Amino acid sequence: MVDYTLYRRFNQVNDHRQVLLSESYPKNSVDFLPAFRYVRQNCTAASSSLSSPSSPSCPVKHMDVEGKCALVVDGTSGVGFAFADELLKMKAAKVVITGLDEHKGNEAACELNQRYGPAKADYHQTDITSPLEVEKMFKYTKNKFETDIFFNNNEMNIGKDAITTNLVSKIQGIILASKNMKDGSIIVNHTSALGLDPNSEMIAHGAASAGFLVASMAFGKSKYFKKTQIRMTTLCSELLAPMSVGGTVPFIRDGHKAYKNIQISVAKSAAYLVKYGPNNTLWLCQQNGILSSVKLHKLNDFTVRYEPIIISNRK
Repeated sequence: MVDYTLYRRFNQVNDHRQVLLSESYPKNSVDFLPAFRYVRQNCTAASSSLSSPSSPSCPVKHMDVEGKCALVVDGTSGVGFAFADELLKMKAAKVVITGLDEHKGNEAACELNQRYGPAKADYHQTDITSPLEVEKMFKYTKNKFETDIFFNNNEMNIGKDAITTNLVSKIQGIILASKNMKDGSIIVNHTSALGLDPNSEMIAHGAASAGFLVASMAFGKSKYFKKTQIRMTTLCSELLAPMSVGGTVPFIRDGHKAYKNIQISVAKSAAYLVKYGPNNTLWLCQQNGILSSVKLHKLNDFTVRYEPIIISNRK
């Protein structure tokens, strides 16, 4: 089946303002991998319509960010910091950011508190590759508040391999978050778009991302959702040119400003999913800021069939 869902484009500007733009794409206009397909549909640009009843251009709101508390993995820089900033801009009550560098983390929390008020952001030093430290992280937040939003983000750890940081530790994050979060909360899983591209030359990162997006979709199935009542969405992003999967988006030239704008687009996409993302859905944020729903398809076409003939030696 083809998934006719909406998309959003987030403007890439330094003041972080969000604008919803309207464009027209023909149905079935993009087919960039045989394993899955995503289709864009028109979206009306009207911020006032976001809280209206559900329609292709007007999704159902699942959560209001105002007054909510969030835990953001690797929130000291990059996408994690941009996401924490976006939540506080949307009047979140509290954000806890994690990371390995204590000095950098305290500086990031201080910057957020200067922007949005005292005690709005805390830093908690955590190595997400350590199950014990991840468990302590959830206990730390649970002693302070109920976590409404968990951003299961990639953590830059030079001393660890991609499979450990981007697959194993993030699955552990889902498991512990499901045990420590309350009904009605949300887990936003973030990984690179490399998991959608079987032709990627970044083999370890691609394998980790592919494994994680499949695992996150499995955890988001209805039978788990009925037990936890925790909504789960997965966001793939094209942060760098080698992570572009479709060949449909021109690469953005390297540069600090351009890269920062991509990070802001991913953060805005994640914030959008907190509010409107249905459970067990997969999304792609491209370098141009377009957020699209992705539909994974089962492998049901067999090009070659081989049936071995088993010869018994028994007489």
